[in-house]
Amino acid sequence: MIRVVGANPAMDRISTWPPLRLGRVNRAAQVSVVPGGKGFNVARAALRLGASATAYGFLGGDVGESLRALIAADGVEDRHTTISAGTRVCFVVVEPDAERTTVLNEPGPAVTEAEIGRFLDDIRADAAVGDLLVISGSLPDSVPASVVAEILDIGREAGSRTVVDIHSESLRVAFASRPWMLKCNRRELLELLGTPDPDAPLRPAELAVEMQRIRGHGIEVVVVTLGAEGALLADADGVVHAVAPSITEINPTGSGDLFLAGLTVGIEQGLAARDALVRGVACGTAGATHLPPELPPDFRLDSWLTDIALDVVAEA
Repeated sequence: MIRVVGANPAMDRISTWPPLRLGRVNRAAQVSVVPGGKGFNVARAALRLGASATAYGFLGGDVGESLRALIAADGVEDRHTTISAGTRVCFVVVEPDAERTTVLNEPGPAVTEAEIGRFLDDIRADAAVGDLLVISGSLPDSVPASVVAEILDIGREAGSRTVVDIHSESLRVAFASRPWMLKCNRRELLELLGTPDPDAPLRPAELAVEMQRIRGHGIEVVVVTLGAEGALLADADGVVHAVAPSITEINPTGSGDLFLAGLTVGIEQGLAARDALVRGVACGTAGATHLPPELPPDFRLDSWLTDIALDVVAEA
């Protein structure tokens, strides 16, 4: 079972526009309303790939109820904690002619200590040996980063493999708690290590050295996404690079979540992490060719896998 903790879900309104004229009336060409937040993106894609997925987080108000109905229709098992505050709405503005995507995120809801307690109790009751417990996306500002460490402790005690794809202070807390797998992007990796210039354009071989430093802290698998360049994975055998094919990009928002879904589903289905990495890159790349943050309706995994190369960057 893949259990996805996406603590800060949203209702996403994704729209395409001609180049925006600020201060003027603009009319959208296309609008799509979908369950938003990284956790929902991962869970829905996992279902498309043949896995079972359960989602945990906080939902409240009319928007929260609408989201429950949408994910139920998709087949996601709903284990969200009901809260008094309302769930946020976020906006993704895509301008194809300008080759620009703008994301407008509302703040997360206020969550009480009692609601956090129920949320953790539900995860504790469900987590089991063999599960992949995935923490994806941000926490509401009212939820302390220490909750990430509590979730990882729950997964470890249950015998689940824990995977984190988070940022800022939550990422630092997760790093200290030693999840089974840590996924981040290039900049987040360098920030985590305290590199003076986290925007330095390091080559894969240079990043491989830094990823092995992360593994040295007791994390078994480290994954770094590189956008259009694909992704790197460090494990006990060294570091590999799954190279993404060239595409016509429509909307890259959510591609990292689709990547994570492909990666975790592959692992859950028994693939080695390196082979699952190729699946992840296939899913993330395909997602960028589609407007909503989901796998395209005509997505066929096999046809994408043939276009992805897996190169050895460093041996152990």
